[in-house]
Amino acid sequence: MELNPKSRQLFTSLIEEGVSRSADALGKMSRTEWGVISSSTNEIPAVRLLSWFHRDKTPHVAAGFESDKDFPLEVVLLFSEKGAKAVTEAVTKPFSERLRRMDDLVRLTIGEVSNIVAHSIIGALADKFDRTVILSVPDVRVGPKAEVLEKSLERYDGRNDAILLSHVEMFSENLAAECSMVLVVNEAALAELFERAGVL
Repeated sequence: MELNPKSRQLFTSLIEEGVSRSADALGKMSRTEWGVISSSTNEIPAVRLLSWFHRDKTPHVAAGFESDKDFPLEVVLLFSEKGAKAVTEAVTKPFSERLRRMDDLVRLTIGEVSNIVAHSIIGALADKFDRTVILSVPDVRVGPKAEVLEKSLERYDGRNDAILLSHVEMFSENLAAECSMVLVVNEAALAELFERAGVL
């Protein structure tokens, strides 16, 4: 299902606002200044998205989130293995001596970085609608790009849901990395929220 143009435009602007908000929180966590932007946010059919992702066989680290049933939304951030390691190194650099012996540091760090980005998006949406939204803990997975995404699409219903794909860039003094962000939203629920809030 496709979002109507007004809903898509507003939803996209809130995604971009939320992503930019995450820079401050990431800066505090890593003790350095960050810039985080999302661009090229477009609606895309699930079949095309998976077909595109299937072409990339390199390992990826993905973190998936779900919001509560009153605000049905799924968010997945996918980092290449190289990008995930670069983000981990940048974030943990101030604490490297203490953390270097930790097992699974990349998964833990990507889970936390993704958590900050996802909560910043949810915060922008919640502020717009003046309501509280509960987000699940991150489900971190490692594997080929399409494989780690497929689990997040298990509940996807093409008759009712829309998928948006956004390119996210992260940069700081110690980092230049990027990731793909996939959002799955129920079109009717989103339109109802917009209507209740009087924003459309």
